[in-house]
Amino acid sequence: MNYILLLVFTSFLFAAPAFQNNVILRDSHSDPFYAQLKGDEYLNWFESDTGEILLFNKQNKRYEYARIVNGALVPSGIEKRAHTNKRSRPNLTAKEVRKLWKERREKALQRRKMPR
Repeated sequence: MNYILLLVFTSFLFAAPAFQNNVILRDSHSDPFYAQLKGDEYLNWFESDTGEILLFNKQNKRYEYARIVNGALVPSGIEKRAHTNKRSRPNLTAKEVRKLWKERREKALQRRKMPR
């Protein structure tokens, strides 16, 4: 009985959700903006309080608008500024990112179920 309970509880640990509260981030010019970390270990991103999809570019050490390339979420090269003009932003939507996230989770679950 104890082994069954242990298996049930550990199965919930595989897909831990990201921290769901708003955080204050700073762009490369030290201007603050609010964002929320979304996703889990399969895919994660920041979503600004205005709905922009962002990733931190480790090479450039800045937050950038995200885009989807070959089924992966990648930085676009366009820097997030606290007061960016809407025309210069990529038009990636939260709906598109959540679709990619669900696809990633489904593939991971399928890999887990495959016999080895």
